[in-house]
Amino acid sequence: MALILIRPFFRIKYIGRENVPKSGFVLCSNHISYFDPVILGFGFRRKIHFMAKSEFFTGRGFFVSFFMKACGVFPVKRNSADLKSADKASELLSAGKIVGIFPQGKIVRKIDSFEPKAGAALIAAKTGAGIIPVSIYTEGKIRLFSRITVRISEPFYTEGATLRDARAAAIKLKEIITRNLEEKL
Repeated sequence: MALILIRPFFRIKYIGRENVPKSGFVLCSNHISYFDPVILGFGFRRKIHFMAKSEFFTGRGFFVSFFMKACGVFPVKRNSADLKSADKASELLSAGKIVGIFPQGKIVRKIDSFEPKAGAALIAAKTGAGIIPVSIYTEGKIRLFSRITVRISEPFYTEGATLRDARAAAIKLKEIITRNLEEKL
């Protein structure tokens, strides 16, 4: 239903849907706008439980917090080792769910500045879940009638990874997403 409402306003092309596993995985994407969770949600056709900065759950009012929780979003304290959110992500992945993480930790519009943190790889390593690199590309800012390309890459795995391995996985994630962004439309 929501896809029918948004489809006329954005021209979204999804490439690589065949790469999406049937069971739980960590979806890692670049983050170029507040629309990204909606754009990704339509492409995967399954509920994605996104991590979002904890500030969205405090100071924005009861209704915003309630709405986000109802959509499956859960808080993460940025720039810290937030064990509570890591445990929540692990619980969801163990149940076969999709956990969405924007590994940059914030919106970054420049293609060449995709610098992921290692947290997503550590969560994937802890649970044995795959990481699906995803890139969202559009010319300029996302606006009505924007042409958007979403590229979904094959999963890779980090099970049993150490912190050093997780950093290497973050570099691999960066390389895949950057390469996909360079393909543009």
